[in-house]
Amino acid sequence: MKKVSIKDIAEKANVSIGTVDRVIHNRGRVSERTREKVLAICREMDYEPNVLAQRLASDKAFVFATFTPKPKRDNSYWKTPLDGIRKAADELSGYRVRVKSYFYDQENEESFRQESLNILLEKPDGVLIAPLFHREARDLARKLESYDIPFVFIDSKVEDTRYLSYFGQDSFRSGYLAGRLIWFHLKKKGEVIIVNFSSDLENHVHLKNREKGLKQFMENHHFRGTLTSLTIDPKEELVLTHTLYERLHHKTQGLFVTSSAHKVARSLQKIGKDNVLFVGYDLTPDNVTYLNKGIIDVLLCQKPMAQGHEGIMALFNHLVRKRKVEKNHSMPIEIVVKENYQDYSDF
Repeated sequence: MKKVSIKDIAEKANVSIGTVDRVIHNRGRVSERTREKVLAICREMDYEPNVLAQRLASDKAFVFATFTPKPKRDNSYWKTPLDGIRKAADELSGYRVRVKSYFYDQENEESFRQESLNILLEKPDGVLIAPLFHREARDLARKLESYDIPFVFIDSKVEDTRYLSYFGQDSFRSGYLAGRLIWFHLKKKGEVIIVNFSSDLENHVHLKNREKGLKQFMENHHFRGTLTSLTIDPKEELVLTHTLYERLHHKTQGLFVTSSAHKVARSLQKIGKDNVLFVGYDLTPDNVTYLNKGIIDVLLCQKPMAQGHEGIMALFNHLVRKRKVEKNHSMPIEIVVKENYQDYSDF
């Protein structure tokens, strides 16, 4: 179907293109009779103004802020969403859109609070947030709401906020799937150990929901073995090997690690894996090393590069193109093993 243009409207109304332009943009002098005639033809022909061209013709430049954990040498996961963000920024550079990155320490809530203040001082047009710290992210969201600044969540979300859009996995369902995978390996009364890296699990809702998902699967399938949950402070990683050595025994058949799987794999390599099925998250280089070694058996992946890219594009579509943006975009829960990880596509 041919897209209706201002020229088409002008020809049908028997007026100049300039007259149609003045009516559409409500500027200049046009008789009321002509105005009504042009608007009626616009409705009849289902004409939509080229909002993007109007924006480009204006003096308005847009600033999008991104707020994510700073990638670390021993945890490179957050480099991948940044790659997606940079890709989107490059694509939008011709539309007077600038993307400014802010970072926080994923092991330090105070760094999140402090950097939040810098974002609020900037007052960007839109914000992309990876809300690892639930309470602090809610506080930031409330302030953005008060300034009428739209925001997008990636990786996890804070439900009771007015977020524009979310790109990420359903954490509960991914944990439920992990339970199903481990179930295939279990005997009647084996043990499953869940490892969370967190100094405050209540504030890391996505990790907690992953654990809840696995536990719900086991409950639904009347698991009669033992479920053991370990929460380890990331700052005390040195105790991990000792803790696993004490907890692992011949009945342990499943190991579910809700983040930083390579850290547990490193310790497990030292003490021996035996007959344990190891399920973790994300196709980082460190995790791939232990996937190839057979220490990690399954990685659940969630397209982090696509999350970063699509989060920026959602802000662009909402603010610049004035298009309606879908609220929730669930990333696929993809099962990656040693035999297929080289075929995994993040975008």
